[in-house]
Amino acid sequence: MKFKSIITAVLLMFVAASVVYLVVKETGGKAAQNPAPSGTILSVSGEHPRGATLPPDKAEASKVVAYYFHGNARCTTCRTIESYAKEAIETKLADAIKDGRLEWRIVNVEEPGNEHFVQDFQLVTRSVVLERLANGKRREWKNLQRVWELVRGDKAAFIKYIQDETGSFIEVVSK
Repeated sequence: MKFKSIITAVLLMFVAASVVYLVVKETGGKAAQNPAPSGTILSVSGEHPRGATLPPDKAEASKVVAYYFHGNARCTTCRTIESYAKEAIETKLADAIKDGRLEWRIVNVEEPGNEHFVQDFQLVTRSVVLERLANGKRREWKNLQRVWELVRGDKAAFIKYIQDETGSFIEVVSK
């Protein structure tokens, strides 16, 4: 049994290293420059990092967007992270979705037009990211990097982590 665990860990590290390599290669190394410390909430002074804002028809007073970012190649762990995060968001936080305070989006960063998310959120691997918008402008965001730690065998802790972090973002929107 221990041999199987070692092989699994080695294969997961290989997949993670491959993903990082591909992201860095595609972005010319820009995604790895000045990364934020793990779990840091990053504020943007009212503007999208590239100067863009949401179109007027999409601008809303305030809301939180919970993203799951993936690429074309999707391993079992990546699919599990997406599934657990979706379950966490759509169960306990269903009222926030219903009343517009929360939106769940699944985004393939390798599709044309989505590449900017890698730089916008300093992505180096598949991630769950929370973004707080006010009047259609990004105010702050947080990469929920503990998903990689929690997905390995502790579904309840994973779901609680997503719900707690998202709930704290929604509380600010609700005030």
